[in-house]
Amino acid sequence: MTDIVKLKHGDNHFNLFENFPKEIYPADSLRFKVPESMNEEYLEACFMLIKAGRVHARAALYNNPHLKYQHKKAFCIGNYESVNDKESAHALLRHISSQAKKGGAEFLIGPMNGSTWDSYRFSVHHNHPHFFLEPYHHLYYNEHFSNSGFDIIGRYFSSIDTEAKSDNPALLKRENELKVAGVTFRNINLQDYEKELEKIFFLNAVAFNSNFLYTPISKEQFIKKYAETKGLIDAEFVIMAEDAEGNLIGYFFCINDFYKKEEKTIIVKTIARHPDKQWTGIGHVMGNMMYRKVIEKQYKTIIHSFMYQEGTSTPISKNFYGNSFKSYVLYGKEL
Repeated sequence: MTDIVKLKHGDNHFNLFENFPKEIYPADSLRFKVPESMNEEYLEACFMLIKAGRVHARAALYNNPHLKYQHKKAFCIGNYESVNDKESAHALLRHISSQAKKGGAEFLIGPMNGSTWDSYRFSVHHNHPHFFLEPYHHLYYNEHFSNSGFDIIGRYFSSIDTEAKSDNPALLKRENELKVAGVTFRNINLQDYEKELEKIFFLNAVAFNSNFLYTPISKEQFIKKYAETKGLIDAEFVIMAEDAEGNLIGYFFCINDFYKKEEKTIIVKTIARHPDKQWTGIGHVMGNMMYRKVIEKQYKTIIHSFMYQEGTSTPISKNFYGNSFKSYVLYGKEL
């Protein structure tokens, strides 16, 4: 007998939803290295498919009121986990699709735990070791989604550079031009981290609002979310660019790959700049500064993580000789 159970956080038996991953991954799996996120603000409901008294698949349905795809109202499906059983997966995904349509959705996107500020995308392969903060899941999830009518709507990649080079003359020229225009470059101030996050929040609002599937986040949520990362940050690897009035106009955020013990590896996590044309090239300039630091500190590898195939950070990665080595996809289907 097969049942699909609907529940929310705090309901009886919600522990079955939370603990299900422990049944389908080894205790030492990379799956448990990255804490699971659940966006309570947008959460509609959680669902479990139970067959013969055991959970076989689970997922959460989110209604982010700001999320649209091709001008269609979109819900998203996230926190997906399943045994390798196509029938169970198809039954759960079909049911959630029906629930989303009843709720007013015209399109369903997944995997996405509420927004692009939360965990989203599936890896396409596990051909290379995972790096820090890279989510892990069973690869057959891709087949589950594609067999249930989902098509790929977004492709992403991570690139790797093992031959760090810096100080291209064109970049040095642009750096000098920006400095003459009053731009200053500094490292993030971890002693006043919350204020720094506030500056980043306001820049993100203009730097990312045209990004694929971007939806806004409140300042309080943003600061709360990223305050937790303070202990992981090396200030030397976060560059902040400010104009003559002290307004943040760009930042280049990197973090150590704490998984890599045998050689020093840095991960380029986020690059942002103000869209005003006067700041064209500032991302490349900050990248060049970062490469100087990477070379000085004798890092062997630089990873540019989770870039949208058509995103604005892609040319920066190509400029710094990154070669794609990992791929990810995001799925969607019309309801």
